[in-house]
Amino acid sequence: MKKLKLLLWITMATTGLEMMGFAMNESAQAAAGPPSVAVQHAEWNQGHLLVPVRPLIEPLGARLEWFPEEKELVIRKNDLTIRLAANFKRAIVETPSRGEFPEYPDLPHREYADMGAPVQVLNGSVYVPLKFVAAALGATVEWDGPSKLATAKLEGIRIQIKPSPSPVSMPGTQKLTSARMKMLSDKLNEVQNPDAKYVSAHYKPYFTDRFIRTLIHDRGLQAAGRYKDPDTLPEYAGKTAATFTQSAPLGNGLTGEDQYIEDRAVTLIWIGGAWKVERVDIRIRTLTTGFVEYVPMN
Repeated sequence: MKKLKLLLWITMATTGLEMMGFAMNESAQAAAGPPSVAVQHAEWNQGHLLVPVRPLIEPLGARLEWFPEEKELVIRKNDLTIRLAANFKRAIVETPSRGEFPEYPDLPHREYADMGAPVQVLNGSVYVPLKFVAAALGATVEWDGPSKLATAKLEGIRIQIKPSPSPVSMPGTQKLTSARMKMLSDKLNEVQNPDAKYVSAHYKPYFTDRFIRTLIHDRGLQAAGRYKDPDTLPEYAGKTAATFTQSAPLGNGLTGEDQYIEDRAVTLIWIGGAWKVERVDIRIRTLTTGFVEYVPMN
């Protein structure tokens, strides 16, 4: 009997110590502040901080779906759906139906927003504008200038983001500027049906000899879209190699639910003291209608 009482006393004492340790651990965690998550490799574009999407949204209680062929991203949290697409600034925000279309009671309410900078695929990761996406998911974003640190906060979660330098260290005079990308984009828009002699003479400052020969052989750049000024960041594969991407709407599908998009990836090389076009790859994808204004098919 005495042994049984002793065993019960030891068990109660041990449990009490465990509970005390648990309480002390909780107090220590509370004193240390809310849990913090670090996000690496953020990039600035047009005054907007772009961050990898997954480490941003998952701590905020959202989940994502990525459709690689369409390059379309869907973020869901409770009854909120955010649709984003690579190379486009417009976001489609869907919430439960408000009865706008009685014949389609399950059709969600849809609103559109300009994020200021496009979604982009960089180094194999999808980057989204921090301020818009965080705010849409209910978080607040603060920027600390001296430490160059952005912080997204929501219900005890703190996500810290610090812009990181490019993995390729480029000399300042060799960085691909937005002005140069615009110039090269404008020249690519011109070469639909060029004259061979004119191409060789006129485009030498902008295109490599190899690309000029390709244009002459193919009788111009076989693209259907008309591209606006580039607004994506360049991606460097080395100090003498870079790419940038653009997208142009072609038209809507027959039902109006889909939209055809033409993408072009422009490969550049640094040669003769300037960035020149070496190759252009063109592909077609299909997006949910709404990322750009309606474009009738020709």
